Amino acid sequence: MNEFINRFEISVRLSKEEVENIKSSVTSVDPNAKTYLFGSRTDVSKRGGDIDLLIISGKITKKELSKIRWDFFEEFGEQKIDIVIDDGTGQTPFVKLIIPQAVAL
Repeated sequence: MNEFINRFEISVRLSKEEVENIKSSVTSVDPNAKTYLFGSRTDVSKRGGDIDLLIISGKITKKELSKIRWDFFEEFGEQKIDIVIDDGTGQTPFVKLIIPQAVAL
């Protein structure tokens, strides 16, 4: 699954600082977690849109997801962030749907 996503070098509509904040918050909870962006923010020709994240981790809890969101809000203000958690199997229909367009952060 990860090798497919990592083949692509795609620009995203997040600043370098936003990407670093997200990655740092996620890895502070689970150093082995992988974070991907999907949805409209992966299309540089679009405008606006929420931040859709796929986090692959078997350790991150709902409480920790709140911390990840809060860390981002403190730095960049409140925005709509949707987070999908996958345990690494990639077997849910939704994860199978989004994985081909997801971009590794």
